[in-house]
Amino acid sequence: MEQTCAACAMEWSIQLEKGLRSGVPVKAILQMGPYLQRWSRELECGIVSNGMFDLVPGEDQLFANTILLRLADAFRGGNTQIRLSVVRVFLIERKHRDNRKHNQCKGLLSMGRVANHVELLKRVKSVFNSGGDSESNALALVLFGCWADFANANAQIRYLILSSLVSPHDNQVRASLFAAGCFCEISDDFACITLEMLFNMMNSPAVSLPIKLAAAQVFAKFKCSYSVAKKAYKIGLELISNSSNEDILVIMLFSLSKLASVCTLLTSNHVDFLVSFLERQLTSHVHETALRCIHFIFRNNPALKLYCNTSFEVPDGQALSPSEYEAWKGDWTDDEMVEQVIIGL
Repeated sequence: MEQTCAACAMEWSIQLEKGLRSGVPVKAILQMGPYLQRWSRELECGIVSNGMFDLVPGEDQLFANTILLRLADAFRGGNTQIRLSVVRVFLIERKHRDNRKHNQCKGLLSMGRVANHVELLKRVKSVFNSGGDSESNALALVLFGCWADFANANAQIRYLILSSLVSPHDNQVRASLFAAGCFCEISDDFACITLEMLFNMMNSPAVSLPIKLAAAQVFAKFKCSYSVAKKAYKIGLELISNSSNEDILVIMLFSLSKLASVCTLLTSNHVDFLVSFLERQLTSHVHETALRCIHFIFRNNPALKLYCNTSFEVPDGQALSPSEYEAWKGDWTDDEMVEQVIIGL
């Protein structure tokens, strides 16, 4: 029988410690990515599985916390390359967090499973507070986003993210947008504050177009509750109606379609909006995006055509391919946003 992650935890912890002490710490750190990803997909160990592998109850949590603390210590004391490798590890875990085998899986980084979350946040926050470079601050913000499940309750972390939205450094703003999006998925009050700030950013002539495009991507994240989603959707429609920039229109159409696809009460109205939107004088790129958004929503919810106020069909050649559909379902915007942060380092 294949060993569980809990049974492998001590070996993984030792591997990481040896690797950090060696001359190739980055390799040892990156090796933890697939381990954490697999661990997050696995159900927490019970009495039976503990007995099968001669594990003491709580032993897996002990070693999990040890691994997490070692990674946080590496981030705190490492150079940019080491910090970037730590960030990549947690991005791997986050990217595959929703692909769990069982709904009961809480994930390795859920609030209930990280006993020493205060110490983790303290170590990373010390990098941000050290008055260092914007690159280190940006990487710290990405980590806070990956740790949103337990970082969300920390008022100081919330403040760092929100205040970084108006940073003069673009890579720090991008990183804070990523972190804010992660928090907006689970926190109503944080989402409401962020939504107001995003609206101001999108309407400010002082904000560059690349930052506005990154901010537009966050609108897909306001899914913590129907009231927040409805408010974000309404503001998103206002931004679309007030914008003539093709790039902003494309991202906003995509973001609102993603939001509407997970909020049933918005879905039908959004399809009607997209169909009416096609009647405007649009560039070919915007027109194609609207068509693909309609196809995405119909494919995500096939029953929608039964009660939608339109019999619209997406023309052949304009539909999403299977691979494109899977990409739209996933959080490729997260990947794109973080990649822009990394490119800016």
